[in-house]
Amino acid sequence: MRKKRRIVTLVLTLLLVCSMTAQAGFTPRYDVDMTEIPDIHVELSDELKEAVNQAAQKQIEKMILDNPEIINATCWHCRYFYPYINNLIISWESVEGATSYKVEVTDASGTRTKEVTKNYLILTEGEDDFFPGCMDTEDVRPIVRVRAYGEEETYSPWSDAVEISCYK
Repeated sequence: MRKKRRIVTLVLTLLLVCSMTAQAGFTPRYDVDMTEIPDIHVELSDELKEAVNQAAQKQIEKMILDNPEIINATCWHCRYFYPYINNLIISWESVEGATSYKVEVTDASGTRTKEVTKNYLILTEGEDDFFPGCMDTEDVRPIVRVRAYGEEETYSPWSDAVEISCYK
């Protein structure tokens, strides 16, 4: 009985191996004939060039607010209270004609933006998802940028990126 099982197992194994080998042997070769792609040169008409220039000029006219300048960007880790509290303090020069500001912070966890109406942002850890806690890591230093927005869809360019100082 045991001998029959071994013979059946051996025959089935051989059939399986032969069938796999036969399939691999009959697989057609995959050759792709690549056509040669010619170089394409496009010359825009004078009317289209003028339309593009006018659209760019309109966009530049919307960007009439001054560039905000960041004064302070710090993250404080306060050990005098329990539980320990992390605070984020960012301030910048106010921009004439600005009605709101967009603050963008990039750290190890990614980039987040928050819109505010004052020329500063003070947050304590746990107030919202924007400030998750201490952002100081060795790999990625946290940076902040600010953009001013005014009435009638006017805005400023982004401020220079400033590294957030972390104090523990």
